[in-house]
Amino acid sequence: MSKPVYEHKCESRYPHAADVLERQFAEDGFASGWGIHHKPVAKYFFDNHVHYCGPDKPPSGDALRPYMDVAEALNVLRTLLIIRIYGDKNSSAIPKYAKSNEDGLQWYTVESVQAVLGDLLQKSHYYWSPWIHYMQPDTGLVNAAADAGARIIKLHNAPVIEDNAHYDIWLSSKWQDVFKTIGKRGLAVLFHVTQRLPCAVYTGGGRNTYWTKGWENGVKYGNEDLLQAFLTCCRRNPDINFIGAHQLHIGWDRLDDLFTSLPNLYVDTTIGCMLRLNDDFYPHDKEYLRQMFIRWADRIVFGTDTLWGHDSQTHYESILKQHQRFITALDLPADVLEKICHSNMERLCKIHRL
Repeated sequence: MSKPVYEHKCESRYPHAADVLERQFAEDGFASGWGIHHKPVAKYFFDNHVHYCGPDKPPSGDALRPYMDVAEALNVLRTLLIIRIYGDKNSSAIPKYAKSNEDGLQWYTVESVQAVLGDLLQKSHYYWSPWIHYMQPDTGLVNAAADAGARIIKLHNAPVIEDNAHYDIWLSSKWQDVFKTIGKRGLAVLFHVTQRLPCAVYTGGGRNTYWTKGWENGVKYGNEDLLQAFLTCCRRNPDINFIGAHQLHIGWDRLDDLFTSLPNLYVDTTIGCMLRLNDDFYPHDKEYLRQMFIRWADRIVFGTDTLWGHDSQTHYESILKQHQRFITALDLPADVLEKICHSNMERLCKIHRL
């Protein structure tokens, strides 16, 4: 049997960790070939999409410690916690939505957020994003959240659909005033715009989520209407960076066109970018996705859409690993990995790298 000969194929298509290449020259190549299979590894991950479902009173860090431990063990060293807020709790007209807790997510005032998350926000690895309801286009609320250290504003069309509110409510003068304030405060927007109709068996997504209730309440519009209203917001507010949650539930070919025309559009990798742990890509799917992720490496941020305090620790760990596996299995170059896994998010949040 003849001696195998190693064939170093195209480094741009089959990238290796920088130290693998360095070993070819260090000490006159003494360790060349050792760890020859090592691929680039992201320095760490920044999860842009974690919902806070923890206790109403501090210390929240103690209650969330199991999730924090899992995240840190899997190299997620920064996390954006999304928490739903409303206006002055002393107001005589507390919004009706703030009295409901049907989905396990509480509503807070900015002051109570600071009290509940204080022990976490004082640490350098945790940041927060206020989720503002469509019924509350309040510039004062944005300013208060920004003053309290908020990094990104979260908006969601689920209640719009379920309440049969108008799909372009975000284009109203009041909401456009809110967007102007968001722009002035230098904040980005994480926006859950659309909601797929079929189920997503691969990721555990149900059929007609949000739409079933919306249809019962008379909804006649569809995802394209919601998407066009969002894209109009992007065009009207070029100073705001908009992150479309779940890749806007549209394919990468259309996203490519939107990225080209809208320099302030981003997407996160939540839900649509999961690869099961015992699974692998079909080669043609992988090649296409790999090219897209390299082409738009500056516009994609890592996220999981998990619920700290609600999901079991085991479930959270599984979802996190599936999102990470999707990214790592694409065999991306090191610089692309760093952008997607953490540095794009740090740029949007205006914070330094670790």
